[in-house]
Amino acid sequence: MGDINFEWRPEFALGHAEMDDTHHEFVECVQALLTCDDSQVGAALARFEDHARRHFAEEDQWMRTGDYPSAGCHVDEHAAVLRSVVEVGEHVQAGRLDVARALAKELARWFPEHAQVMDQGLARWLAQRQLGGAPMVIVRRRPAATALSN
Repeated sequence: MGDINFEWRPEFALGHAEMDDTHHEFVECVQALLTCDDSQVGAALARFEDHARRHFAEEDQWMRTGDYPSAGCHVDEHAAVLRSVVEVGEHVQAGRLDVARALAKELARWFPEHAQVMDQGLARWLAQRQLGGAPMVIVRRRPAATALSN
C-alpha cells in the first residue's frame, strides 16, 4: 500500500463548479491508486485513465471553443499525462506495480501547481467570457491558536 496521503485541499478550489467537481474526482482517483492493495492497482489505474481522458477532454474542449489563448501548453500537459498513463499501464500488465505507485506519487506532486496555474487561468478565462468577471473562492480560515499568557 502507498505511503502518501493525497486529499482535497481548499486551495485546490478554483470557483468553477464543473472544474472543481472534476478535480475532486481526480484527487480521489490518485488517492485510490496510492493506497489500494496490490491486487487492485490495475483497476485503480484503469479508473484513473478513464477519469483523466474525460477530465482532460472536457478542459481541452473548453479551451478550443472558448478561444483560450494559453491552450497550447495546457493541452500538451494533458497529452503528456495521458501518454504516461498508457506507458505505466503496459508496465502494470508486466507485473511492475511499483511504476503505477510512482506515477500516482508524481500526479500528487504535479496536480497542485497545474490546478493553481493552468486550470486557474482557464477558470478565470471562462468566467470572464461568460460572466464578465473572474471567479471568487471564499475559504474559511481557522482562527489562529492564541498563546496563553502567565
